Amino acid sequence: MRARRRMPILISTLSLVSAIAACGPGGPAGAGPPGAPQADEGDGKIDPAVRADKGPRIDLKNVSLTATISEPEALNMGTIFAFDKLRQWGAKVNEVTLTTTSGIQTMIAGRSDLGSHGADEVVLGRSQGAKVTAIGSGLTKQAYVLVTKDSIKNVAGLKGRTIAMSGPSGFDTLLSKYALRQAGLKNTDAKLAQIGGSPDRSAALLSGSVDAATIFSSDWENLKPKTEDLHVIEDFSRTTNFPGDAYFMNTDHIQKNPKLALGIACANLEANAWINSSQQEFVEFTQRHVEAVDPESVKAIWQNSQESDYFPTSPGEVLSPTGMSALQKAMRDSGDISGNASMADAVDTSHLKEASAMGCGK
Repeated sequence: MRARRRMPILISTLSLVSAIAACGPGGPAGAGPPGAPQADEGDGKIDPAVRADKGPRIDLKNVSLTATISEPEALNMGTIFAFDKLRQWGAKVNEVTLTTTSGIQTMIAGRSDLGSHGADEVVLGRSQGAKVTAIGSGLTKQAYVLVTKDSIKNVAGLKGRTIAMSGPSGFDTLLSKYALRQAGLKNTDAKLAQIGGSPDRSAALLSGSVDAATIFSSDWENLKPKTEDLHVIEDFSRTTNFPGDAYFMNTDHIQKNPKLALGIACANLEANAWINSSQQEFVEFTQRHVEAVDPESVKAIWQNSQESDYFPTSPGEVLSPTGMSALQKAMRDSGDISGNASMADAVDTSHLKEASAMGCGK
């Protein structure tokens, strides 16, 4: 399960050196120290689900890019599909899995061309001067739910209760605080206990050591069959318009490589259309790319994705400037960022619109 942490981005000589060092010698392809980004150029094979006879074709011959991604899990299978689509169109995609370094840090260090991570990275980077722009989204909605003991009927009932969190800068923490504020409570009205990642918070819920936690919807699907004493009181995919993930690039790089940006947008739409087309193909694809995954949980995740519209094919729904601005406000209200950096060009949907007009995602 991927971790969603908002890491400080200090655009200075020191931070760039640190980020480069984290990538290891020779950039992402280097071995690097434990926890550093690891590159996987693959064996040249494209997953059989990525059919060459489906959809438009973008000529990406002689295009090479390094793309960063979080650890594989059901909810980022669309990104893995999209990367294979780029390969199918002739691009050489050097895929880098990040565990401790953020996508923005790696990009600032000049070691990646494309990031596929939480949309909050775009907001955080922009707030500290990084010139990056989102051009698509592998997961349009917030795939988090606030789970509590059955005795707690609504968010207002969390007053005086203990909420598990990953840490002060965790995205789950931001969402928990947002829910409290929306219910008329202060952040200090509940007790925040640092537990760890979403699986750790799920275990704490199951043991009864905490009253509530914001966890990934995929972890809730794994947890739900194990207990009848917990329930969801808030589904953030339905109660916020915050974007989930974003495909982002250096703004200048987008302007210099419009065909690549178009290819990414088209692959984004094609991946979403493919996910929506078949639950069984999605489950089988996930089983091929994620170790020891429970197919029944993946089926439930797919069903939830359809009900919550995680993977739309309309450009305006895939990526919303309004949603990104709302996320910026929530991050500012929670104290995670200061100031009010302009988000006017932090989201560019022009490539998605062009790709859609070509028939991508149809």
